[in-house]
Amino acid sequence: MNSEEIRAIVAGRFPGTTASVPRERRVTVQVAEKRLLEVLEFLRGQGLTHATAITGVDLIGENAFEILYHLYWERNMVTVRTKIPRDNPVIPTVSLIFPGAVTYERELQGMFGIRVEGIPDPRRILLADDWPNDVHPLRKDYVVK
Repeated sequence: MNSEEIRAIVAGRFPGTTASVPRERRVTVQVAEKRLLEVLEFLRGQGLTHATAITGVDLIGENAFEILYHLYWERNMVTVRTKIPRDNPVIPTVSLIFPGAVTYERELQGMFGIRVEGIPDPRRILLADDWPNDVHPLRKDYVVK
């Protein structure tokens, strides 16, 4: 399956969701947070093999975070993007769909302060045990002392 076919499948199944092909073998899907799990479950059911990474972006000017789920599908990278409000950064776990995602979700919690609801293992993964709970080094308002 090529990237345009993947884009068409996602766009056809989820009207209102933006799907594009920025370059060969890359598909980008912009989805509302409330439909995130539905889209990821659908992609998994279509043969998507695994989550290769989850990336957080601090959109401080928009008072939001963007979460990017990088997924591998038949020699194509599918990136599913969603935004959540910065003042209440909560996202559901996707580890029930992609079990390996829990590692990336733990990074989001520590480095950005994004709460992942339902995460099976919420322990810190990158920060020291004595690191302050309210200090998140990948936020743009973090100040290095």
